[in-house]
Amino acid sequence: MKVLPKTTIGIEVAGDDVRIAVLREFAGKRRLVRMDTLAGFAGLTDEDKATGLVGHFKKHGLSGYNVHLTLPGTSGLVRDLEFPATVGTGDPLRSAVALQIENLSPWVLDEIYWDCVWEQPAKGARSIIVHIGIVPRAVLDPWIALFRSTRLALTGASLSSLSWAHGVAVMWGNEQPAMVLSAETLYVEGALIREGRVYATNMPGANHGQLVPASASQLMRLGRVDSVEQVRLVGHGVGRNEAGLGSTALPIGGSTTVDTSFGAVCTALLGLVRSGFRLNLIPSPLRYQRNYLQLVPTYALIVLLLVLGVFAWIREPYQQSLYAQQLTQEVQRLSVEVQSVADQESQLNRISDRLKALDGLTRARDANLEALRELTRVLPPNTWLTSYAYQDNTITISGLSESAASMQRLLEESPVFRDAQFTSSISRESSGKDRFNLRASIEVRP
Repeated sequence: MKVLPKTTIGIEVAGDDVRIAVLREFAGKRRLVRMDTLAGFAGLTDEDKATGLVGHFKKHGLSGYNVHLTLPGTSGLVRDLEFPATVGTGDPLRSAVALQIENLSPWVLDEIYWDCVWEQPAKGARSIIVHIGIVPRAVLDPWIALFRSTRLALTGASLSSLSWAHGVAVMWGNEQPAMVLSAETLYVEGALIREGRVYATNMPGANHGQLVPASASQLMRLGRVDSVEQVRLVGHGVGRNEAGLGSTALPIGGSTTVDTSFGAVCTALLGLVRSGFRLNLIPSPLRYQRNYLQLVPTYALIVLLLVLGVFAWIREPYQQSLYAQQLTQEVQRLSVEVQSVADQESQLNRISDRLKALDGLTRARDANLEALRELTRVLPPNTWLTSYAYQDNTITISGLSESAASMQRLLEESPVFRDAQFTSSISRESSGKDRFNLRASIEVRP
């Protein structure tokens, strides 16, 4: 899939007319940008041809695109040769074809241009079919000179049957045989593409109603096709309707039916896609060689825009990553101080607990001492304590007294004690003393 759009121009010479198709490919899709016909172009003088061609290209902004040219079948010769697969491909096969050119060409070798092309053989194939195109220099040189004088980019040239075979292979594949019939003003030309071979025919005349069936019949005999239903029929040319040829939709955007555009579209496809039928009759030194250095600023700008786009895309995540790192570092820095504060807080809590415990002990001790001091003050002199206990601000005392009944009153009247109660009944001892057990709460704590 092409990342950048690519546009090529296909020019088909059909009789005296020239048909021009502008084809663009982008993101795996092809679209016919425009289709034009320069009527009577072949009958113009060389100067008028150059003027008309340059004017058309400048008017529609086509000067910067590569151009491929297709000549009628009568301008040259198309042959298929079969070689053993043991010959191999590449230079060995081309060298083997070169040895056969003199026998195939009706013209002298010094007076022709030729090229060959082949499909890569399948694994285990025993033979290779090579398609050969031959054209006299006297036919092709004027076109090369015309485009060179107009400074237009003529990069390739082919013959009609091979160009049509290339278009059929690119648009529909080679699974089904295809018959292409072109009904032009003064002739009917046809080609049958079947099992990797190309069979071509050309019949002069203007009676399309007779010439088209005759051409189809001849092609079926050459290709050994029993019925026309077995093939994909593609009819085009100015006499298509007169010949009764049905319309065929092209799998290309911007085009409805083939009418007169099929040949030019197939020619434009020569500059976009490779196939086993795409050859170039223009020798390498005579082909237009585009100076790709002039595209360096364009590609540099594209790369710069891509870099800016990538930078804009990753800027926000990158900034967030930096912010996260800074926050992590700050948290790590503060965690040391927070840990120190936490340790100090823990120490203060422990000290506070100790102070509370000490304060409780101190308060308990003071209350206990105060209770003892108050007991020594309020108890009568003739009273003895046999036991004393302090717990939770409550004292429990036992002892002997001459008047134990007054003990409760004395403790109640004291500002230190409250809720004085006997925990057991008073008993009289043999000594004449009362034994008592009394409990009271401490009212006031220092």
